Amino acid sequence: MSGIVAGALVAHPPILLAEVGGVQSDRVRATAEAFRELDGILAQVDADVAVVISPHSPSSMTSLPVRRAARPAGDLSRFHAPQVRVEAETDTALVNGLVVDGQRAGFSLIWAEESDLDHGVVVPLHSLRRTMANKRCVFLGVSAWPLHRFVDFGTWLQGRLRDRSAILIASGDLSHRLTADAPYGFQPEGPVFDRLVIDALREHEWERIEGMDPDLIEEAGECGLRPLAILLGAARAAGLTSRVLSYEGPFGVGYPVVAFTASSVALNIQELGRRAIDTYLRTRRLIEPPDPVPAHLQVPSAVFVTLRKHGELRGCVGSVRPTEPTAARELIRYVVASAVRDPRFDPVRLDEVADLTIKVQLLDPAEPITDISALDPTTYGIIVRWGDRQALLLPGLEGIDTPEQQILAVCEKAGIDRHAPLVLERFRTRTLI
Repeated sequence: MSGIVAGALVAHPPILLAEVGGVQSDRVRATAEAFRELDGILAQVDADVAVVISPHSPSSMTSLPVRRAARPAGDLSRFHAPQVRVEAETDTALVNGLVVDGQRAGFSLIWAEESDLDHGVVVPLHSLRRTMANKRCVFLGVSAWPLHRFVDFGTWLQGRLRDRSAILIASGDLSHRLTADAPYGFQPEGPVFDRLVIDALREHEWERIEGMDPDLIEEAGECGLRPLAILLGAARAAGLTSRVLSYEGPFGVGYPVVAFTASSVALNIQELGRRAIDTYLRTRRLIEPPDPVPAHLQVPSAVFVTLRKHGELRGCVGSVRPTEPTAARELIRYVVASAVRDPRFDPVRLDEVADLTIKVQLLDPAEPITDISALDPTTYGIIVRWGDRQALLLPGLEGIDTPEQQILAVCEKAGIDRHAPLVLERFRTRTLI
């Protein structure tokens, strides 16, 4: 697969980061968790380029600015957090080609004025560290084009990148007018706008966004619609589908996190998981994997499956080492185990199956470590052993931000003294949706 192989619409509130928001960051916990899930989804996509569009980057009334600096960087100094800093590498050959070819195709692309990366870039890139590892970038601003022109540009961009493999990050918040204490005050059009956008993305009816009333857009006070329109044009041409991972607005601004992935991945895992649970509850038999088995599920892999019902945890069970010849069979075994063998919960009932949301994480092979400096709880899970006791902790867990917290939590889980001579391993996960 080439061109835009995956993408995302992501909010960019600096308060999302504890370095900026402190205790207030807890109010956007759902957004932070969705970013971690999104990072797992996009990190498994085979792409070497990231196209990042920010409404706060240099803009123009008539043209679309493209950053040309070879190694742009930026931080959150204006939000009193200069330590939050990102550096990137521009794919200079690609951006040179885009500007020339875009102008030939009738899209006015110009070089952006030199400036630091803005918070609309810094916040997403800082939060998607696994996704951005080893990727070169293309940074775009926005212009005053009509909305359909951004959609057309996204369609063209997908075709222009047919010999590359890229992800597209559309950075943007939704309405800034959701409540009386919102940055721009309250407007009734604000909640209407956000509901329309989120519902259209959930129901895959993107034309409702593209045909939105300009007056509604103006009164909503948004900043993410133009980057999203580029993403919609590219995603439709690439055959991607949208999945809303989270939406909230605790500060009067709508914060979306939406994944755009190949439709076969998004549909199969949910349908396969629910069918496996339903069949087991009725027959006490495990179903066979789908035919053909997707290539990434044909090899052995340890698996962790998390079930949620209406957002609440309903079961979580997995394997430390592969127990089946393929990841597909491992998935089926442990999606059923998470439904009926998690000792913290009563077994799932048949009438609950349709309400389950299934998250599957494939575990990469664990590697031994001898120093906790090799741990990063946002990137690596951990396995701890002492004697005949062991426990595993997945990465990206809420409230676990340091290696010390991670080791303490996994030791408590295993009933091991933190100061015992521990055997430690770390591992990465890949999230399937």
